[in-house]
Amino acid sequence: MRRKKESIWPFLIVLSIVLIFVITVFFAFGNFFRYRKILNDYNALKNYVNKKLESYEVKIKDLESKLGPNSIVDKYILSVNYLRNFGADLEQVLNNIYDEPGTGYFMVFVVGQESSWVTVKRGKKTYFSRELLPGLSKYKFYYFKEPRIKTDYDIVVTPDVDIVVGKAGKVYLLFYGVGSSYHPTKVVHITDMTVSNLKKTYNLYVPGR
Repeated sequence: MRRKKESIWPFLIVLSIVLIFVITVFFAFGNFFRYRKILNDYNALKNYVNKKLESYEVKIKDLESKLGPNSIVDKYILSVNYLRNFGADLEQVLNNIYDEPGTGYFMVFVVGQESSWVTVKRGKKTYFSRELLPGLSKYKFYYFKEPRIKTDYDIVVTPDVDIVVGKAGKVYLLFYGVGSSYHPTKVVHITDMTVSNLKKTYNLYVPGR
């Protein structure tokens, strides 16, 4: 009986080793297949992300070609600005080609480094109201007759308009009188914020009035 027990132990030991080996191999294969699945999922995700990045890169390059330097949009903006500036410059050129002695008008000059608001009105009617930069303004205010070529810079007013300025002492009016061969014929300094009845205040010559 004792010999039988002694002969069983080696068998049990071998059987245990075999079972451990089988279990180890089983788990090893399981881990291998799980690893392969994770690796496949990772590769699929990587390919998806790369394709998305490639599509975004194509879209970005397309946007750069349309919006970047020398692009269609850039050239369009430059063209629009050029035409707008050209139109403004052309308006000023036409505005200054003819200096008609048969008309009477005045211009505004703002001194100093700051802009000043200037309003030209008569009663409830406002002919002009905006902020003017320092220097000689490009606008001409005709108080006697309209110019032969009228632009956006020409504003027809009545001789008895009122002038309201935002910065008293910083604004001058340059008058180009009717029938004069030299210009300007008169330069006045606005020391108050409001000047009432331009013709009467500065004794303007207006034929027929």
